[in-house]
Amino acid sequence: VQNQVDEVIDVMQENITKVIERGERLDDLQDKSESLSDNATAFSNRAKQLRRQMWWRGCKMKAIVVLVAVVLLLVIIVPIVLKYHT
Repeated sequence: VQNQVDEVIDVMQENITKVIERGERLDDLQDKSESLSDNATAFSNRAKQLRRQMWWRGCKMKAIVVLVAVVLLLVIIVPIVLKYHT
């Protein structure tokens, strides 16, 4: 009976050790999961900010192109109008 009790004690000690190790692994996994979540949030925020910057850059480029086109039209049209007006 004592041998059986000793065996049960050994098995229980092994089980307790495994449970403790499992708990440590779960804590590590939770820490990694929180870190990934934080990184994903930061990435999403940076992506939104970059998208806005690119949108404004595109708007600025369109405005410049329109301004250049208007100036070119004025340079071409004004002399023609003045020539035929006088």
